[in-house]
Amino acid sequence: MSFFYNGTNNMRIKLYIIALLIIPFSLFAQKADKIIKKPLLKKEKSFGINFNSDGWGVGFRLGQAITYKNKKTWDLNFSFISDSKQERQLWISAQSSAKSFFYGKLMHFYGLQLMRGRQKIIAEKPYWGGVEVRWFYYGGLNLGIGKPVYLYVFDQATNNSVILERYNPDKHMIEDIFGRGPYTKGFSELSLHPGISFKMGLNIEFAPYQEKTKAFEAGIIVDTYALPIQIMGLSDPEYYKLRFFLAFRFGSRYNK
Repeated sequence: MSFFYNGTNNMRIKLYIIALLIIPFSLFAQKADKIIKKPLLKKEKSFGINFNSDGWGVGFRLGQAITYKNKKTWDLNFSFISDSKQERQLWISAQSSAKSFFYGKLMHFYGLQLMRGRQKIIAEKPYWGGVEVRWFYYGGLNLGIGKPVYLYVFDQATNNSVILERYNPDKHMIEDIFGRGPYTKGFSELSLHPGISFKMGLNIEFAPYQEKTKAFEAGIIVDTYALPIQIMGLSDPEYYKLRFFLAFRFGSRYNK
């Protein structure tokens, strides 16, 4: 007996699209008060938590101000990437110790991206507070990392015991699977998928002090791969992935 848990990828995508539509209105919500310029802090570093339409990730960013409104930055991200077609399943039994698994999933997939880009202020923060709005774009290298999925399956010879095997969609039907194998299994069989990434979006800065940075971001990421990736066995290999993201960033500015 198995139960299915449907993913929320479609809802995530709708939320990201709504955010991208709503954020530009904040540009017009600020009053045209006189801006009091403070001494420019030229350097910035921040950490981020990203919520993507196909997973989540963490990031680190280093920035260098060119002018008061323009900044060059390095952007480093690591992401856990899933597939919209994966559905969690679990065998339910009073005597079962099986762990849930994604039927048809060939590999766990991760993305490492190092990009260079720019930010530009398009709505400055008024002297009384409020928010500062920037748009940004990045481009650079990415490395997709695939780790094969291992499952506990019923031994075809005895049908009474379970053995650990790498998942093979041509060999393992759903009734052959007992449960998920150990996560540590498969690290010696990693596959590498180099490519290029592009990212663009809006940054909404709301930190009360110039020396600190707190911001929400929303945008789009496109990852391309020289070698195709295939997360699910029933899906076609892909040479690119497009996803929406929301992020929260925090950090500091300084002149050291």
